Amino acid sequence: MTRKQATIAVRSGLNDDEQYGCVVPPIHLSSTYNFTGFNEPRAHDYSRRGNPTRDVVQRALAELEGGAGAVLTNTGMSAILLVTTVFLKPGDLLVAPHDCYGGSYRLFDSLAKRGCYRVQFVDQSDEQALRAALAEKTEAGVGGKPK
Repeated sequence: MTRKQATIAVRSGLNDDEQYGCVVPPIHLSSTYNFTGFNEPRAHDYSRRGNPTRDVVQRALAELEGGAGAVLTNTGMSAILLVTTVFLKPGDLLVAPHDCYGGSYRLFDSLAKRGCYRVQFVDQSDEQALRAALAEKTEAGVGGKPK
């Protein structure tokens, strides 16, 4: 039986707590986790790398999208860094708005100068400029609402 998106969204993570049997998944607030023994970490050791609460959310997102897994990041910038460094390789072209968020602009520019990929900043409100930029084989594009 195929479940609807709304059902998946509200049911994901329910009854997943094998340790205590909680119906609603608990929110784990710990920043660090103890080891089972010397040099024997558990599944989680530091919450910035992951924690049981994030595991539940990642499983829910993967199920909603029909994916094999999901990755959560702590910030939008870390998500942008992850995507651009994992999916783009030297020589690949990234097209981005010339007026994108300053942190994104500096990140794209810095990585392009290091040879991680090429970047072309374009005025996305100028249809001709956008078409010209996308005429070249483009591996990725970043959009944003015009200011």
